[in-house]
Amino acid sequence: MAETLAVFLHDDYLGDVVPFAQGRRRQKNRVRFHWDSGYQSGAGTLTESFTSIPGREPDSTLASNFFGGYTPDGNHREAMAATRRIDQGDLFSLLREFGGSLGGALTFRTPEEASPYIPRYTTIDDATVAQRLKQAVERHDLGIQDDSRSMLPGFQPKLLLARFDTQWHEPHGRAHSTHILKPQLQSQPHQIYNEYYSHQLARAMGLSQFGSEVISIGQTAFLSIERFDRVVDGTAVSLIHQEDAAQALGLDWQTSEIKFQDSQWQANPARPSARKIAEITGSLPNALVETAQWLRQLIFHVLIGDNDAHAKNVGFVHESSGTRLSELYDAVPNLYQEGRINWDMAMAVDGDFDHRKVSAESIAHEAASWSVLRADTIDRVIQSTLREFADAQASVTAPSEVDPDVVERLGWNARRLAEGNQISTPKEKL
Repeated sequence: MAETLAVFLHDDYLGDVVPFAQGRRRQKNRVRFHWDSGYQSGAGTLTESFTSIPGREPDSTLASNFFGGYTPDGNHREAMAATRRIDQGDLFSLLREFGGSLGGALTFRTPEEASPYIPRYTTIDDATVAQRLKQAVERHDLGIQDDSRSMLPGFQPKLLLARFDTQWHEPHGRAHSTHILKPQLQSQPHQIYNEYYSHQLARAMGLSQFGSEVISIGQTAFLSIERFDRVVDGTAVSLIHQEDAAQALGLDWQTSEIKFQDSQWQANPARPSARKIAEITGSLPNALVETAQWLRQLIFHVLIGDNDAHAKNVGFVHESSGTRLSELYDAVPNLYQEGRINWDMAMAVDGDFDHRKVSAESIAHEAASWSVLRADTIDRVIQSTLREFADAQASVTAPSEVDPDVVERLGWNARRLAEGNQISTPKEKL
């Protein structure tokens, strides 16, 4: 098997990735990345975690954490690795097997792949879509087929397909998907409807633009989500480059809990925080706009009770014109689902993880600690976001299948913050 992978950003050759070895011993969780000496950056930033110096080799730990950040989490990585008989901790093998199509515009290409490359798709009917979704749920393997070279981070079962006009297509090799399909789970039958409701609210507020819909095929229901990192023109799929905040912060790719802020040591340099993400937005050319947008996204997560708003659910889009915060994605009102464990959020607001203790004042203190936005700007963003959320709730009709009381709980949150109160413990009936 090939022990070198060519790395491309869009169709620009960046350099090569090889396994990492010390002496004769291969260290599976790391790779080495060599920038091509002739590379000239024209497609925008590769990552916020290390710089591009043509002909130089970046720190292997930083490069490995960045590349490894595109791999699936937990049992999905384990299951996908098992299908190819590779070690789930072997980063080079994961990139070789599944690095042909990732989140963003980075691709890892094997020497065997033809150039120029012609992507191949197979048209599939509804019954096959349902079958692939069932596979994704039962095997935790993204519904991949034997020739697939695609992967996407996350714990929730999902399927990657392309949709051209009104027809579903299965990508082969490193052909790119255009949609993410999340199946309805028996253990959480309301979850896809809760997420769809969140999409509706975010779109109404201008925090997201991608389309989504809940589709039923017989007894199989799923949430179909347009990928914001893809542009479709007929049957041609072009890529938008992005990385998540865990990658941008250089967090360890192997450990799933590393994407959550450390509740015992909030300043842990190996973990994220709202402030660390603001340090990135504050370093961008359009720092004030991007940091204000991060504040809006953070407020939205609080308003919907999203306890899974960790670093991998915050994205940065790298374009030739510069870097910006991505659209809001993977935002779900998890605190109002059946089976909730506690009221803790993924990242603290003003030093507190307890969602019930959040207030407009604590959000303002949190944002002030970032030292990017002025106090009057912070107040204006908070108040305008609360008004926009209330307007969005008034204009959006939630699916009838959302978890009981979700709509009322979210309205309660917005009113409590607007009135200057802590969210507090929700009442049984509002």
